Amino acid sequence: MSVQTLSLLAREGSIRTTAQERTQQSAQVRREEELIRRAQEFDQEALGWLYQLFYPKLYNYAYLQLGDVQQAEDLASEVLLRVMESLKDYRFRGLPVSAWVFRIARNYVIDLSRRRQRRPQVSLYEGIPDTEASPHAAAERAIAQDELRLALTRLTEEQRQVIILKFVEGMDNTSVARVLGRSQGAVKSLQHRALVSLKRLLSSQEVE
Repeated sequence: MSVQTLSLLAREGSIRTTAQERTQQSAQVRREEELIRRAQEFDQEALGWLYQLFYPKLYNYAYLQLGDVQQAEDLASEVLLRVMESLKDYRFRGLPVSAWVFRIARNYVIDLSRRRQRRPQVSLYEGIPDTEASPHAAAERAIAQDELRLALTRLTEEQRQVIILKFVEGMDNTSVARVLGRSQGAVKSLQHRALVSLKRLLSSQEVE
């Protein structure tokens, strides 16, 4: 989901999951289960799939919270290393693999945030790399990304997680609940409050 789409969702205040989307998610879970089984047997194609799918997702997840290119790259690499190390013990429970991967990522972000509080750091803000050919489109996207990241920093930690996991990473409430260790009802409540806050924050940025 693009930054522009997420901004629109924040301004409208809601989003619905269709039956077709739920069917697609079920099919995706079945495909992932087979790929994980192959990855556990050290199938190179399946291992490559894990890396190609999750590295950019983890990078964006980290960057939107940390605002630091180097730390986002480090997180993506470290989390994937931990995934590979834990792969043999992973057992499917009917949820997308992303619920497991991003639970590891969230714990890493929490640990990193604690370390950052103990020592001052200089931000290396350079923006999320963009491969668009048009300089104008790239500039617009960078501005929108910056606005969104600034607004996200003003949400609570759990609200920020819900927005990124659900609307940027495309996870369903069950998976988000698994990552956060909360109930689906709590996730829905967090989502509602976060979208209301984002709508207010993004609207105030437009006025400024």
